Amino acid sequence: MEHFTPLSINLNGDNAWPELKDVEFGHGMATHVAVLPRGMESGRPSIAIRGKLDDGTEVVLETSWNLLYSADRAIEARYGPAS
Repeated sequence: MEHFTPLSINLNGDNAWPELKDVEFGHGMATHVAVLPRGMESGRPSIAIRGKLDDGTEVVLETSWNLLYSADRAIEARYGPAS
């Protein structure tokens, strides 16, 4: 398993990635979430998020459960629980 890049959490996403302003990239929606129980080299869980781009291309992104959970807690602290 690869090492994970730290997950950057931006709690105000307006203009979150100005470096993409002039970059052509795909857009799509997340469609599935899967837990990989021993997805990390350490044996800890990782999370895979599957999505489909507007052009039909399928993508899978992966992060550690710790990083995704930290993002969730930060969002909840700022905006409250999901309803």
